[in-house]
Amino acid sequence: MKNLAEQHGVENLLIVLGINQPATIRIMAQTFKSGDPSFAGPLAGIGLNIESYHILELQAHVPQEVWEREMGMYELEIENGTRETIFKIMEEARSK
Repeated sequence: MKNLAEQHGVENLLIVLGINQPATIRIMAQTFKSGDPSFAGPLAGIGLNIESYHILELQAHVPQEVWEREMGMYELEIENGTRETIFKIMEEARSK
């Protein structure tokens, strides 16, 4: 990602996450925005300032038939309340 950011500029990049574990989402979103919080990975201390979104936030931008085919089963795996938690985490990550 660092190479892509250097080649194309962060204003031309967007991270789309598709996992449904809130703790992992928080770390990944923070890593791409302000650097690896664990200081263990290749982006330790390197904030790329790339905004990230969860695929669930982009549902309105995906044709319904594509969404149902590609995401229908995935949505069934999301526990009650997790969707709202994901949205909150992503919004917080972008506001920092």
